[in-house]
Amino acid sequence: MRRRLLCIMLALMLCLPYAVANAESGAATKTSQDFSDLKDLDAATKAKFDALISAGVFDGVSDTSFGLKEEMNRAQFAKVAALIFGLEVNNDLQTSSFSDVNSDDPANGYALPYIEAVKTAGITDGYGEGTYNPAGKVTKEQLATFLVRGLGQREEAEETPGVNDDTVSDWAKGYVALALDQKLLTNGDDGKFGGQANATRDLLVTGAYEAKEQFVEIKQNEEKEKEEAAAKEAAEKAALEAQQRAAEEAAARAAAAQRNKPTASPAGGEVAAGTTVTLSTAANSAEIRYTTDGSTPTKSSALYSTAIPVSVDMTIKAIAYSGSSASNVMSESYTVTQPAAAETPTASIAGGEVIVGTKVALSSATVTASVYYTTDGSTPTISSTLYTEEISIDSDMTIKAIAVKDGMANSDIMSESYTVIEKVATPYASIGSGEVAMGTLVTLSTDTPDAEIRYTIDGSDPSESGTDMLTFVYHEGGFSIGGPVTYKVIAVKDGMAVSDTLILMFTIPDELRIDDFRYEDGKFIVQFNKAVSEATAETSGNYSLNTMEDGSGLAPASITATLLSSGTEVELDAGDWYATLSEGDTIYLTVTNVQSTGGQPITGNTEELMKVPDSGGGYIPPDIPDIPVIP
Repeated sequence: MRRRLLCIMLALMLCLPYAVANAESGAATKTSQDFSDLKDLDAATKAKFDALISAGVFDGVSDTSFGLKEEMNRAQFAKVAALIFGLEVNNDLQTSSFSDVNSDDPANGYALPYIEAVKTAGITDGYGEGTYNPAGKVTKEQLATFLVRGLGQREEAEETPGVNDDTVSDWAKGYVALALDQKLLTNGDDGKFGGQANATRDLLVTGAYEAKEQFVEIKQNEEKEKEEAAAKEAAEKAALEAQQRAAEEAAARAAAAQRNKPTASPAGGEVAAGTTVTLSTAANSAEIRYTTDGSTPTKSSALYSTAIPVSVDMTIKAIAYSGSSASNVMSESYTVTQPAAAETPTASIAGGEVIVGTKVALSSATVTASVYYTTDGSTPTISSTLYTEEISIDSDMTIKAIAVKDGMANSDIMSESYTVIEKVATPYASIGSGEVAMGTLVTLSTDTPDAEIRYTIDGSDPSESGTDMLTFVYHEGGFSIGGPVTYKVIAVKDGMAVSDTLILMFTIPDELRIDDFRYEDGKFIVQFNKAVSEATAETSGNYSLNTMEDGSGLAPASITATLLSSGTEVELDAGDWYATLSEGDTIYLTVTNVQSTGGQPITGNTEELMKVPDSGGGYIPPDIPDIPVIP
């Protein structure tokens, strides 16, 4: 950086018409004291001149005069500016972008490359209409503009409020304000800048000095920033490379940790009780440490050496150590599967109120399962009573039971609680079911005092809770049987179980009557509608035969009665009486006192028979209506 600035300073010596390098002249280096027009300057200003004179940038116009108030043209300043600001100059350039700048111009042709350099750098845009005006003088406001732009502060100048100075053109007011603010130039004693006045050598020296100082500082800052940026970039690159290396190393460690993570066989999940789990790792000579309570294993955890039995639900976590390297942690959770449970026992009678002596049977739907039970409310086990027969409920009790079968889990516990109550005695009747005569009286009783007897007569069950349309309350005195009927009878009493049901079924037998009366093979045959008792059927006095209905006609001398094998037919032997009768005579039969085998007496006991020419006989039904049966 310093070397570059020195080159710039030396170049300035060449661009001024009166600058002569000390090395070329061989003269001793001059100071402000050698020039009469510099002796009266203040110390600070002299220091600026001495700095540029000693650097060979400026020299006097003569041995004794510096030429403070001499003016310079635009071509000369272009070269000074290009060298001060270190612009890139193409010395081989022969053509200018300005119409009035030519390389063959004896006076200003040398400045063509510098003019193009300051234009490219944006220090000047020319004089106007495509011209640069190389021989023209540089005004103070142009000098201010050139110096500010050379410092790269064009945008700042355009944004800076302009000076309130009528000696400065409007376009230059921002540049002048910034040049004044940065102390590149100063106002005159009258407070005015005098922007349109031509710049003299003393202004060029002081402005160039200030610009050089700021330019050097800017360049130093830029170099410093570049160096810092380069250092930062190098540091960031080094850090990035370190991060990459660290990441690669971490990835390698992570891969190794994952690769060496122990594995379990079998993997976690549902397993049978007693399953053993083996652990292994891909790392050679590594030791495996593990836990079975779900905690993270460390070097102080159990050392794996043999398969781990699983008898309860557990989580096995394991880590492999190889030297100082540790693998990732393996985690496998195991759930011990329980065998299917036997079906819960059931009781044949659900808990509740039962009659003393009630028998309760226990069973399980699981085939061949054994049932164990208790009757004191305690929890049953396989040490409890084995169920083999019905349990008699003789007092209040709670039966609890389980079903047990090899290869299966014990069933859930069945629990049934029973409260023993007394049962009302079953009602009984004065006569049992069967055929009875119409009007037979039946009475009902129970041995339980104060019990109420209820009954139905349509075969339905009587109501236990009270009477209804079909249930009747029995009253003392009984009831008569008026026809075929079915009684269902119960006895009830508060605080006691309902009695068993008494069922009575009564039927009324058909009337005993004569179905047929005929004469065949010399005998009279009397056909009854049902079996008759032998004693009454073979009593001869129970039969009479006559030719007159009132018994005043002819009658046989005697009659012999014989019950035939059918049990319903009786043969009457009247000797030869039938032969004595005339054809067309009517025979009247009267039967009395004959009873059925059930003891029912005969009804409708008169029949008629007319003698016919062939000596045969036929039954003529009597004109007697049927008698209805009334229940």
